[in-house]
Amino acid sequence: MMELELISYQDLLSGNSASYQKISTALLHQGIVGVSDVPEFENITRAYIAAARKFSALDSSIKQQYAPNRDADETEGYELGAEWFKDQAGVWQIDDKKASYYAFVPEHPKNKWPREVDLQTPYLALGKLIFQTGKLLLKIIGLDETVGLNHSGLIGYGRLLHYHKTGMSTNANPLWCGAHFDHGVFTGLAPAYYFQDGKEIDEPEEAGLYIMPSNGDDFKKINARDKSVLLFQVGEFAQLISNDRVRATQHRVQKAHDGIERYTFALFYSAEENMVINSSSQLISDARYADNKLANGSISYKQWETASFERYRAK
Repeated sequence: MMELELISYQDLLSGNSASYQKISTALLHQGIVGVSDVPEFENITRAYIAAARKFSALDSSIKQQYAPNRDADETEGYELGAEWFKDQAGVWQIDDKKASYYAFVPEHPKNKWPREVDLQTPYLALGKLIFQTGKLLLKIIGLDETVGLNHSGLIGYGRLLHYHKTGMSTNANPLWCGAHFDHGVFTGLAPAYYFQDGKEIDEPEEAGLYIMPSNGDDFKKINARDKSVLLFQVGEFAQLISNDRVRATQHRVQKAHDGIERYTFALFYSAEENMVINSSSQLISDARYADNKLANGSISYKQWETASFERYRAK
């Protein structure tokens, strides 16, 4: 198990050199960092979890009313089993037990919200808190205007995550979420909450978030049981714009058994769609970059994002 490198929210605000060094070490060498003592974070997260559980308890036919129209390039709303990733044998496996609810943070005209449950209020409150905290970290590790990343143009995109009980899984996937990298700039994560027979329980030993450390070659479970700690990890576009100075965090989510379900929240940081880069990262050999770059070797964030969605959308 990997112990999180932690920094307090107050130290993050103070900007002292020791704090900067701790953050840099964690994100540049491990790929993940925890922020403790964020004001009201646990209370806001618990309010969100309660709303997420109420929405998830609705009948499937009701939830499907809020599904995105993919033919119209919509992504906002509810989905179940919409992604796939390759397993260790190179076989594509659908994350068939992973349900999501996507929305922009802060509020956006494209967002759609359920009428049956007030998901909007706690969802946006949690998303905004994560969004602002993460910008402080991005500044510290140099992912800002110095590399052409305009923070005022950053886009927050939230994702409710409900990992269903695994008793009726339709495939052999041993994971709730297959090993992958987030394609964006940065990702903020709320700690996961687990429930069995309607009661909150501690994270099971076999389950949880596993990452491949930037300086390692094996997945390690993250000790993320403290509900007051906010997590951040690195996305692939950060690796591209930093020319590999910052490495994207490969991660997966291991299933729990015995009728246990898992809830959490992710906030993805996206660059402006028209941001154009010309990278020398190892990632330029990836087909998403190589097949979409212009003659001068550059690519826009929109092209990178579209190619990423196409690759991991379950067929």
